[in-house]
Amino acid sequence: VGRMLREAQQRGILRIEIVHPQARSHHLESGLREVGGLTQAIVVSGGGSPAETRRAVAQAAADFLADLPEAPRTLAVSWGKTMSEVAHAIAPSWSDGTTVVQANGGLSLPGPVGDPASVITRLARQARGSTVLLTAPAIVESADLARALRREKTIAAVLDQARQADVLMFSLGALSHESVLVTSGCLLPRDERILAERGAVGDAVGRFFNAQGVAVSDDLEERSIGLDLDDVINSRLAVAVATGPEKWPVAEACVRRGLCDVLVTDEATAVHLQERLGSGSQKELS
Repeated sequence: VGRMLREAQQRGILRIEIVHPQARSHHLESGLREVGGLTQAIVVSGGGSPAETRRAVAQAAADFLADLPEAPRTLAVSWGKTMSEVAHAIAPSWSDGTTVVQANGGLSLPGPVGDPASVITRLARQARGSTVLLTAPAIVESADLARALRREKTIAAVLDQARQADVLMFSLGALSHESVLVTSGCLLPRDERILAERGAVGDAVGRFFNAQGVAVSDDLEERSIGLDLDDVINSRLAVAVATGPEKWPVAEACVRRGLCDVLVTDEATAVHLQERLGSGSQKELS
């Protein structure tokens, strides 16, 4: 077998190359930057299963934070399955003293990814930094309650700090029954049904939007606590993390609206986005 393999290599029939899960596709990155108007795109080959690919993308997002020329003094983050993977992938001492701020409210009930505070706490601990938690649910029952909570001095201060963060990192969520906001009880079945009827493709920092990246439910927006889509667009450096075919529509909408400056994703998602996106970003038009 060894002799036949050597002969096949010599004749150009066989080529052997090692593709590490963290290997980056620079050609796809360049193309995605061009069609999406992104400051930077990070595209990894992923693994053999969806779980392995999500871990590879999360590792790439963690490496991006650690490799920034200047570590952020303040990092605002959302939470979810992917961000939990990022927190576990981040290297010890990736920064020295970064303050990590929760960008959107937490869970009303325990969810499958645990307490969102664990994402914030781990990122801060690995940075020898501190945490700033947003002690309010992501979505509350009434707009009046949400307005009262947003006016509360402590919560208002956290949101202001998140808006001024050097870096905002968030994962993109698809609208599905498996969404953390759905399984945790933050999003009621009627809310999910209304969002689907109005064309929602997914969310960023708990804000649901359509294929153009525009929020689809005024009621849900008024009942939500955390950064909104305008805050995301106006952030200093917005980093979105997305992987998997179920995230393709929300990733496309995110880039079209200019909700992120940097996208961290897998090869299949990058190929899909290049095929779908027109030239340029919509950020300057929003």
